[in-house]
Amino acid sequence: MKRFEPVAAVSGPCVLLDRDHIDTDQVIPARFLSRTRKEGFSGVLFHDFLGGDQQSSDSRSMLEQMHQVGDEPKVLMAGENFGCGSSREHAVWALLDNGFKAVIAKSFGDIFYGNAINNGLLLVKVNDHWPAIAEDVAKTSKVTIDLPSQRVTTGAGRSYPFEIDEFFKNMLSRGAQEIDMTLSLVQKIEAFEQRHAKMSPWLQQPKANISNKETSI
Repeated sequence: MKRFEPVAAVSGPCVLLDRDHIDTDQVIPARFLSRTRKEGFSGVLFHDFLGGDQQSSDSRSMLEQMHQVGDEPKVLMAGENFGCGSSREHAVWALLDNGFKAVIAKSFGDIFYGNAINNGLLLVKVNDHWPAIAEDVAKTSKVTIDLPSQRVTTGAGRSYPFEIDEFFKNMLSRGAQEIDMTLSLVQKIEAFEQRHAKMSPWLQQPKANISNKETSI
């Protein structure tokens, strides 16, 4: 079953947010969590983190980039431990609803990572190459992320490798969630259950013995 469009490559402008430990409450404030998925989260991504009464011109410009949705998908680049904090899936939805199809970071919060892959948001973990990619993005913002070859190519023409778990890569490539990956193995699971029942019949749940007297009550 396809839950989202299969991911092969993401190419578009990259917005650099050079900060570490951006948590999910900064990505999408808690007061917006009452919105339905149908309503969406367009225009509220990083609402308080980059907004507020004391908003500088740089923050205002950055916020406009975050909310602008064009023909090309966008890529966000952040620092270490992006998506830490609460487990809200809304953080992933907010990124997707504002045009982001991928996030490049030094590392990610574990729960955020799982939520992202389950929704088709490509996460690219780079560490040693992060400074070089950031330098390239500062000069020319466009990047191309190729999932099959696991490489990030910047507008400067330089290419950098990244690692991704093969299971998660397969999920993104197929447009499938974790439950779909399990269901794709249902025949193997059933075959194992049948073999296991024959090998260890004493471990199987016994059938209930109900007397005629009990059934007549």
